[in-house]
Amino acid sequence: MVVAVIKNDNQHIYFGLGTLSLLLLGAFVVYKKQKTTINRTKIIRHQPIDLSVFDSPDVPGSGNCMDRQLIFMLQQLEARTGYPIFSWINSGARTPSHNKKVGGVSNSSHKMPTCKAVDIKAYSKTIRNNLVQAARDVGFKRIGVGKTFVHLDIDNLKSQYVAWGYPSGTPAEVNPFV
Repeated sequence: MVVAVIKNDNQHIYFGLGTLSLLLLGAFVVYKKQKTTINRTKIIRHQPIDLSVFDSPDVPGSGNCMDRQLIFMLQQLEARTGYPIFSWINSGARTPSHNKKVGGVSNSSHKMPTCKAVDIKAYSKTIRNNLVQAARDVGFKRIGVGKTFVHLDIDNLKSQYVAWGYPSGTPAEVNPFV
């Protein structure tokens, strides 16, 4: 009988050690996950944005007019996709003359002083489609889908929850709102 009691005591010890190990492992995993999330947040919030990437080619410094909410949403898009969004800006602020030169519509949200639109290079169909879906998830409600770029704007004076293709008026190849 003494042997049975000792065996039961050892089982409780092993059970206790196993439970303690699982609790410590779980706490460590939660700690690492929170630390990673906090680090990403710090990178997003404290990383300086070079506004010159938004400049109209004919007016240096014009990228300073870019809407701050748009920039914040682009930071969220970058964090969500892992793509270097700010390195892929194709067009941001536009003077009326530059807008005309690139074939932009007369009421373009790119035009100064509105500055509520960007075009982002999409190096492949997969990247383009990922950008479109992630942009919707971040909160963009106006998305233009080209073959090699994605247009995003936050112009609340225009129709919302719309996607379009290029040339203007054609349906978008991928529409995140349907």
